[in-house]
Amino acid sequence: MKLAVIADDFTGGADAASFLKRQNAKVVLVTKIPHEQVDCDCLVFALKIRSIPKAEAIESVKLVCEYLKSHPVEHLYYKYCSTFDSTPKGNIGPILDFLLEYYHLNRCIICPSLPENGRTVENGILYVNGIKLAESPLKNHPLNPMWDSYIPNLMKKQSKYPCLILNRKSFYSYYDNYSDRNKHYIIPDYVNIDDAQHIVKLFHSDYLFSSGSGLLEHLFQFHNNEHVFSAKIATKTIVLCGSCSKATKSQIETWINKGKTSYAINPNSNIEELYSYIQESESEILFYSDAVFRDLTNTSRDSTFYSNAKKIESILSKLGICAYKNNFDRLIVAGGETSGAITSALNFTSFYIGKEIAPGVPVLIPTNQPNFHLILKSGNFGNKEFFLEALED
Repeated sequence: MKLAVIADDFTGGADAASFLKRQNAKVVLVTKIPHEQVDCDCLVFALKIRSIPKAEAIESVKLVCEYLKSHPVEHLYYKYCSTFDSTPKGNIGPILDFLLEYYHLNRCIICPSLPENGRTVENGILYVNGIKLAESPLKNHPLNPMWDSYIPNLMKKQSKYPCLILNRKSFYSYYDNYSDRNKHYIIPDYVNIDDAQHIVKLFHSDYLFSSGSGLLEHLFQFHNNEHVFSAKIATKTIVLCGSCSKATKSQIETWINKGKTSYAINPNSNIEELYSYIQESESEILFYSDAVFRDLTNTSRDSTFYSNAKKIESILSKLGICAYKNNFDRLIVAGGETSGAITSALNFTSFYIGKEIAPGVPVLIPTNQPNFHLILKSGNFGNKEFFLEALED
């Protein structure tokens, strides 16, 4: 294989796979370690490691590395969210430290840019649509509030190794001044395609990369011209939203304003009543957490908050199973944590990559259920018409 990708959540895995698919790569996405060799150019491991304890996250990554000993690849790519992770106990730093040490490497780039979706890095600062991350609407993320925009500050809390800023003026002085130093991370400017090409020219031969999905289509080129996998035309759709992002909120509002069927849920919702809505449905139906319409700015992230979030995930997972058993053949999920919970509950573990609905959001087709559409959307992805557009895939 040419490339293995370790993604820190399920929507991130789908995001990475879609950008590789643009390059005609033969891609397979898995949520568990395969038992044997997978026939593909790129194998994407969609793991649920973004918000779990550090030791558990590293152990999951280690299992991938052990698999790759027997199924070697030319490059390994650790893919995380293009809004990084602002929690002091976040897993990006510990996982990168582990990978540097496991492979005896002295460097790795950190490049969470995805210009196509407005995420850029300049002088070590992460921007969202031209606004510093910690000043953008994403600062109020329910699970991972963004408290700083300067990536070295974020890494200082998480990692044992230093960061080096590589701006446009210093791109080509890197090898003269820094390439032989001890273990370190490199944070290059990435605002446009020219920046991407500079990064590729400098680091294309490295084994390990860490980034959002923005670099994938520039770093790796494929020429298989593989056909796009496609399920039959979907006839029944359910949309499940655990995300409370601004983007998801506008998508829910658009759905409701179009007169589509929707139901708000909360941690105490009656699951049997919700089941009946699915069983009686003759058209597309959306379930969403009622927290999406609340102001979460000053919400206390205490044990009750996280417990309620888990309850919502559990309810949505049960609704996903119910829909599948009642012959729904298209499932759209909004939110990284929710996507991981629902996909695990359905026990789908391997996917082909179909049509891209929006940048970073492809149709996933279970290898053992080729007539089923699964669309996993990161909370912040997609325009306000996304759910309606997904009905036309």
